[in-house]
Amino acid sequence: MTSGALLAMPMLLINMGGEMIYVLDQRLKAQNIPQDKSTKVLVDVVKTMYNTKFITELFRPHHMYSNLSTRQIFDRLAHSSIMRLNQSSMDKLYGLMRMGFKYNILACSSADQLVQVTMNHLQSIKSIVQMEEATTLIEETILLTANVYGSMTHGNFLLLKQNLCRFFQDVRIKVSLFLQSSIQNPDGTFTVRSDGPVASGGDVPGTVRYFDERGKVMDKDMFELKNAIGAIPVDDGPLLSRDPNLCPYGENLYAPNAKPGNKSVAEMTADAKKLGAKGLGSKADDCQPKHYKVTAEDGLNLLADLLGNSSNESEVKPFKINLFAEDPNDDDGGKELDEQVEVIKIDALSEHKSSRQYLDDLDMESKTRDGKKGDEDDFTC
Repeated sequence: MTSGALLAMPMLLINMGGEMIYVLDQRLKAQNIPQDKSTKVLVDVVKTMYNTKFITELFRPHHMYSNLSTRQIFDRLAHSSIMRLNQSSMDKLYGLMRMGFKYNILACSSADQLVQVTMNHLQSIKSIVQMEEATTLIEETILLTANVYGSMTHGNFLLLKQNLCRFFQDVRIKVSLFLQSSIQNPDGTFTVRSDGPVASGGDVPGTVRYFDERGKVMDKDMFELKNAIGAIPVDDGPLLSRDPNLCPYGENLYAPNAKPGNKSVAEMTADAKKLGAKGLGSKADDCQPKHYKVTAEDGLNLLADLLGNSSNESEVKPFKINLFAEDPNDDDGGKELDEQVEVIKIDALSEHKSSRQYLDDLDMESKTRDGKKGDEDDFTC
């Protein structure tokens, strides 16, 4: 069985991608962007994010990408549509994505709840982007997620969560929505509740068992603890069939009135099969994709290749937007982009370029805005 440490990257990108769609949907509405443009932006981003080739490569076991490589992937995803973001907007968008998923990870009482969190993200995205060309790809991702994580052991889930926590270690960006909801403290840390289901395989605090000489349970007793108020035992049934209401994390916090309704992993998988999802791999075989090594660099190259293939599908003129109205004025924020937008294509199989040259081609070097640290930003949505 594949180690959970090698399957953390798909969960990271899918969930952070879900947070990205939440923020984009909310900010596009707040900026009064025309409905047709908003829809096209979200559909294009979802189509690229859940493209069969990209998702198939993503789910192949490999080690976690660095924060720089992950940021570059989301830079490419955010600009895979007709929308163009300035550096400040992209910085804040990425910060919101990171803190959104970090809260989901810390709020889970058990590592295996991350599967339900992932499914909640996918279900919420379906309710936002309802065009069949996008939802079909989401259905395929639901099936693949259930197949890969549904039979994983609890030990591998702990390894997976450990890798995710390491990725977000010391990231304490303050988000106004979280501060107002009292789920984040003024210093950027999160408030984790003690009620709800306990960890898988665990007991409600205060449980006492009495054993005989043979190790058989003879009696069971409970005593009350203040920190156990509201704690409930976890369902010992199959992971895919557990009550989804016990894990509401991963839903769209930016639109609380637009909740799609919780469904268990098994229910979402059944729905995906009913809707005729073909399953990942079939489309990839039809289009004969290139073979890429499973590294962060090659993930970027694959994404660049996908963007290049889809660049001529639409002649709609790109538009530039400052997602966050409170940002300082952008130097060229009011200017329109040229009708032709350059698409960078990189040959992942070439042996004549170094890793440094690939990153130079992408022109996405990590920069710190105004010399400030990331945890000094206060995002408002």
